[in-house]
This record gives sequence, structure tokens and C-alpha cells, in this order.
Amino acid sequence: MKKIILILLVFVILLLFAVYRNNSNPKIIIAGLLAGENGIKSGDLKYKIYFLNVLPVATATLVKAKGGDYQGRRVYHLEALAKTLPYLSALFSGSAFLDSYVDAESHNPVIFRQKLQIAGKPDADKEVTYNQKDGVMIIAGVERTILPNTQDPLSAMLNLKKMDLDKIREFEMNINTNQKNYVLNSTVTPKDISVNHKTYKAFVLEAVVRRRDKNNPYHQSKITMIMLKDAENIPISVKVFASGALINAKLVGIE
Repeated sequence: MKKIILILLVFVILLLFAVYRNNSNPKIIIAGLLAGENGIKSGDLKYKIYFLNVLPVATATLVKAKGGDYQGRRVYHLEALAKTLPYLSALFSGSAFLDSYVDAESHNPVIFRQKLQIAGKPDADKEVTYNQKDGVMIIAGVERTILPNTQDPLSAMLNLKKMDLDKIREFEMNINTNQKNYVLNSTVTPKDISVNHKTYKAFVLEAVVRRRDKNNPYHQSKITMIMLKDAENIPISVKVFASGALINAKLVGIE
């Protein structure tokens, strides 16, 4: 009996290890996209979210930026939504919707909205208005000082997608959607990925996000992102290590 349990345990460990590797292997991710109906192109990006890079817990969609007009200025309208998988509903059920208008010239946010829904709790809504010229943002009627070119999560991703990463090896980005100013510092490493006898150009971004006024290693988030070069950079894998937990988003389809 002990031998059977040991064999099962080894099998489970090997299976989890294989899942872990597959969920972060860019070759496998690209091959999966190529096998899909739409292949690899600019569009709505569909992700599956994993806890510890093994357990699927949610799906997410990063909607393709749409040009438009907001209060007389040219903008990009950005949206993203995420929701937990149905099998988790007995334990936890939630969703998030993010909405942002970003100046088309500066790529800085004008207004950012967020709606969080968790079963059994009141909805949590947030709206942040940015005045980049005067270096302030307004949230819940309170004005707060921000740094130049401060981003929200969606505008930050838009800037990453539009960066010429061939010419950049490190960069810094200011982020604030709440009360404190955060900074994202990242390095950029080119990476060639061969799939089906074709070489794809990609970039590995290794980033740390921390508060501007503190440099405490216990209050930092580490992000590893693989961007596939196309008409714009496409994030095919995003790993976030924060508060002792690893969350991984894997691109599974483009519409």
C-alpha cells in the first residue's frame, strides 16, 4: 500500500511539474496560438490565469485599444475584464472590470475606472481622474500629487505594447491608481523563439514594482513578462510574484 501511495505521489509531482513548465513555456504558448483559428495577430487577448502556475483559477480578456474622442481630445479607449472559473464558485466567485481613456498623443491616462465584484460583498467601484499637466489626480473627491507621466494598469500595458523594445534595455514607469506613487523598474532582454522551423522575436521583461517612498524588499511585486514582437508587442506570458504567491497569466487565444 505504501509503495502504491509513493508511486501516485511521484506521478502527481511529475504531472504538476509538467503543467508548470507548459504554462510558462513560450514555445508551447506560441504553438497553441498558431493552432488556433485566428493565429497570432493584433486583437482581443484571451488569457487563462493560474495560481502557482499550476491551478487554473480565472480567465481574463485584454480588449484591443479603440480610437475615439473624450471631452474634445483624441484618446484610446482601453478595457479589460477578468472572472473566476465556475468550478471555484463554492469557495470564491468574483470579477473585475477595468476601463481607461488614454491620451492618444502622450499615452498618459485621462480617466481610469475599476469595478470589483465579489460574491456576498458590496461592489467596489473606483474612478480616478488625471491632470498630468498639473501633476495631480482626483479620487473620491480628494486631490493627490502624482509624478510626471503617471500610468494606470491599462495605460501601462498600452505603453509596453507600443514600445520599440529593440532599442530599450531598461526603463522606468510611474504608476498610481490609489494613494501612493509606485515605480516600475524593468530590464529588457531579447529572445529568439523557434517554433515549427520559424523564428519569432520576443523580449523578456524582468520588473520590480515598489512604492516610491519605500524600498522594502518585503513590499515589492516582481513581474516577468514575455512580449512577442508583432505589429505591436503581444504579452504572451505574465508572471507576478507578490505577497508570497505566484500568479501566472498565459495567452490562450486572440480574437
